Amino acid sequence: MKKKFNLNLQIYGANVLITHLTALVQEMEGVRLAQDIEAVHRMRVASRRLRAVLPLFGQQVVGKRHLEWIKAVRGITRALGLARDSDVQIDSVSNFLESAQSPNRIGIRRLLLRLRQQRADLQPKVMKELNKFEKSGVVSEMAQTLAPFNIYHDRLDANDARLIKLANQAIRAGMAEYLDFDEIVEQPEKVAELHAMRISAKRFRYTLETFAPLFEENLKDYLKALRSGQDMLGTIHDCDVWGDFIPQFMEEERQRTEEYFGSLRSFKRLIPGLTLYQDARRSEREAVYNDFRDAWKRWTTDGLWADLIAVLDARVAAATTVSPVEEPIAGEEPTTDGVATVNDGSAPTPAAAE
Repeated sequence: MKKKFNLNLQIYGANVLITHLTALVQEMEGVRLAQDIEAVHRMRVASRRLRAVLPLFGQQVVGKRHLEWIKAVRGITRALGLARDSDVQIDSVSNFLESAQSPNRIGIRRLLLRLRQQRADLQPKVMKELNKFEKSGVVSEMAQTLAPFNIYHDRLDANDARLIKLANQAIRAGMAEYLDFDEIVEQPEKVAELHAMRISAKRFRYTLETFAPLFEENLKDYLKALRSGQDMLGTIHDCDVWGDFIPQFMEEERQRTEEYFGSLRSFKRLIPGLTLYQDARRSEREAVYNDFRDAWKRWTTDGLWADLIAVLDARVAAATTVSPVEEPIAGEEPTTDGVATVNDGSAPTPAAAE
């Protein structure tokens, strides 16, 4: 069965993928050294962006092989996620400790100690997944597959109807998923749903950023709103995590103290600081939630997302209605709809023309 491949989709997609792959590779050494927590964060973000873009362009660039790429990237994303969450917790508690007064500092110091121990325990797991990822050969395979498309970069038609259609469909799908959470914005107790909304906002943002170059300056306002909403939802989620974590932590420390000392005298000294930190996170959650709710209302009242639909419609209308016939890559048959037809079961690469 013949498969159709569009050179503009291949070139554009490969360029986006190689950008994120490069960003990921650049952070590997920093993650290994574990000296800069931002290295973990940047590598995690790069891996997430790769996972977001591969379903859009992977089939065009490398055929079914892109499913294996997604699987490999998913493993390293999960390991980095656990480490990053731990780093964020440590940073939050460290900052709180700086302004805490005695006797509250005792409990906060204990919390910080346990978090650092937990992070140290996670590092071998991160290294194991990183080694596994490197040994899989996916990085070199992706680089070798994607790099040749740069040869054809000057042949990219950013007004190609197929490319704009993909952008339109992907952005609309992301927006629809995000806006489906509208009904829970007024329900602060919906912890799981608000977390899911945060993830949806992140995916939607990645999609917008992927196709932003095709829209010149027209997506800046929407990206700004998405970043703001994602950040607020992220803080809400972090506070919700602390709401579950602190009581559990206190119980574990109580048991540990009683087993080791035979009494709870020293444990009682921890309670004021831990309670203070828990209350601070609870207050932060309430304040940030109110800010998010107000912002959501403002975006809706101002017709922000309706305006985005108008931008998409205008871009589709301006796209090339019928793409010009592309020069066939070696081993392909040209078609009249601007799409190259491949007779084998794999996606073509520009290197075949060299």
